[in-house]
Amino acid sequence: MQLNPRPHTGPLIGQERVRQEGVVLLMALIVLIALTLAGLALTRSVYTSNVIAGNLAFQQSATHSADTGVETAVAWLESNNGQASSLTAQPCNSGSVLDCDQKAQGYIARRQDPTSGQSWASFWKDNIDSNNLAVALPADTTTGNQVSYIIQRLCSSAGSAQSLSNDCTTSPVDAAGTCAGGSSCQTGKENLAATSQVYYRITVRVIGPRNTQSFVQSIVAL
Repeated sequence: MQLNPRPHTGPLIGQERVRQEGVVLLMALIVLIALTLAGLALTRSVYTSNVIAGNLAFQQSATHSADTGVETAVAWLESNNGQASSLTAQPCNSGSVLDCDQKAQGYIARRQDPTSGQSWASFWKDNIDSNNLAVALPADTTTGNQVSYIIQRLCSSAGSAQSLSNDCTTSPVDAAGTCAGGSSCQTGKENLAATSQVYYRITVRVIGPRNTQSFVQSIVAL
């Protein structure tokens, strides 16, 4: 008696292997794409971080270079304070060369401020650069920074800072025997005599690599 073998209804071993290998290939491609995207994102993040770090370094370098402008401006003020004439300033009818504008030396005898909402960069371009008021120092070949400065006396107008009609920002003054502003009469009962000083504002602009621009201001009293 001959028995007929029962037909095989399940998948063949070879077909199952081929089907499994196709799924593994698809999963491998998906993982590869994901790793590629992650690598690109990491590369972009590192590049952006390097750019930011570089910009901060340039900004810090520009700020440090501003010290040169501040020291140069202070030295000029000290050499001309109380002088009727000097090698770097023209005589003034008010008695002191600092009572009048000395535009060639970057000195303005009155206060100038940006308007409401105006940045210093815009104010400098519209008022300082357009009138050639700033003094530019030699470019620093090491850092590539270009330093320029302007000095403004904190007064409402040119002329003598001691004039009652000229509103100037000055330090508190105290005369002996009184308790005027600036004294310690109400604390230690020591009445100090002091001489009023006029305030000057030094604004320094530094332009460096990668369009770096930095503004630094200092207030000095003389």
